[in-house]
Amino acid sequence: MTETDICEFRKTNWRFVVSISGGGSAFISDYLSTPGASATFLEALVPYSQDATDAFLGFRPESYCSEKTARLLASQARRRAVELDAKARERGETSDAPLVGIGVSASLASDRPKRGGHRVFCAIRTENVVFSATLLLTKDARTRKREERLAADFILSAALFAAKRVRRGNVEPWREHNDALSLKTDLEPAPDDSATISWASLDELGARLVADESTAEFAAIRRFHGKTDRVRAQDGSEKGLDGSDVPSARASRRAIYPGSFNPPHEAHAEIARLAAQRLGMPVELEISARNVDKPSVDALELTRRLNALEKIMPDLPVWISDAPRYVEKAELFPNATFVAILRLADPKYEGNSIERRDAVLVRLRELGASFCVFARKIKGSLVSEERLIKELPEALVKRCDFVPQEVFLNDASSTEIRKNARLS
Repeated sequence: MTETDICEFRKTNWRFVVSISGGGSAFISDYLSTPGASATFLEALVPYSQDATDAFLGFRPESYCSEKTARLLASQARRRAVELDAKARERGETSDAPLVGIGVSASLASDRPKRGGHRVFCAIRTENVVFSATLLLTKDARTRKREERLAADFILSAALFAAKRVRRGNVEPWREHNDALSLKTDLEPAPDDSATISWASLDELGARLVADESTAEFAAIRRFHGKTDRVRAQDGSEKGLDGSDVPSARASRRAIYPGSFNPPHEAHAEIARLAAQRLGMPVELEISARNVDKPSVDALELTRRLNALEKIMPDLPVWISDAPRYVEKAELFPNATFVAILRLADPKYEGNSIERRDAVLVRLRELGASFCVFARKIKGSLVSEERLIKELPEALVKRCDFVPQEVFLNDASSTEIRKNARLS
C-alpha cells in the first residue's frame, strides 16, 4: 500500500470510522501518516479482546473471526460515523460527504499454533451498500509481521474497490454480486492465497429499513424474485411503486409466517405448507430487518436470505419489515393469523414488565391477531401444546390454534445449521 493508493481512496471523499479486530491495524497508521488524513478519517476503534468486541457490538457474536462479524463491526462503525457527524452538525459544521463504516475481523499467525486457517474479513458499509471481502492466506507461509502488512494492504484494496463500484453506480439492488479482488501490495503471493469480494445493495425504500437512524415512511416492502410490486404504509394502506392505490387487504384475514430464516430450511417450508392447509389460506413470509434480541440485518444478509427463500419456498411472497415484535407486525397486518413459535408472552420483550406484556396482549386482541402455533424442540426440550397452555396467559391461549405434535414437530434449528456450516 503506497501513499498514492491512499490518496486515490481519499478522492472518494468518504468519511469513515474503522473498527479492526484481530489484525490489519497497520492500515490505521498507514492512513494517518499521509497529509490531510483528518478530512476523511473520523475515528479508529480496535476492540481486540473478546470482551471488547462484545462491548462494541452489544452482544456476543457466534464467531469472532468471520465474514458476518466483519459486517457487524462495519455496521457499528458506520453508526459511530453517523453519531460523530451529528455532533459536527450541532456545531454548525455540515458536509454532504458519504458516511462509511469499515469493519475488519482477522485471524493471523500467532506465537501458538492455529487450528483454523489464516484469514482476514473486511466489510465496508455505506448508506445502502454492503461490501464483504475475504482474504485467505497460505498457512505458515509468512511471519506475523508480513501477514499484518498484507492484511493492511487488503483493507485498502477492498475499500478502493468498493469506492469505485459505488462511484460507477452500477450496483443492482437486491442482488448479490461477486468478484475476485486484486490486492495492491508489494508482497509476493503464496500458493494458496485468495482474495474475493461480494456486495449487495438495497433500493431507497429498502435502505430506510436498515438505516442507522430509521426514518422509514414505509413499514414493509413486498418482494418476490427480486421484484417489488407494492409497499405498505404505516397506516396499513398499500400503494404501487408508481404511487397508485392498491386495494388493501386490511379488513380480510391473512396468514403471515414471520421468522429470521437464517438460513431457511425444509422444516420452514413444511410449516408453511401445513399452516396453509390448516388455515385454508395462502401463507406469506415476513423478515424483520430489525430484531429484538439479534443484530439488525444488512443489505447483503437480506439479499442472501431472499435468494435462499426463493430456492426453498419459491411460490411464497416475502415481506421485509421493520417490525421486530408481534404487536408491531399486527399493526402492519391487522386481522392476521401468525404462524409462530410463541415468545411474545415472555415479559423480557417488554422490559421484564408483566403489566406491559399484558397491555400488548390486549392490543393484539384489538388488532384481531391470532396464532397458529407449532410444537418444537428447543435445546432438546419439547415446547408442546400442553406446556404452552400451562405457561401462556389465558387471554393468549384463547387466540391460539395449537398444531398437534403428531402432525408436525419442528426440531430443526437454523442456529445448528449455521454452526455446522462453520465447522464444515
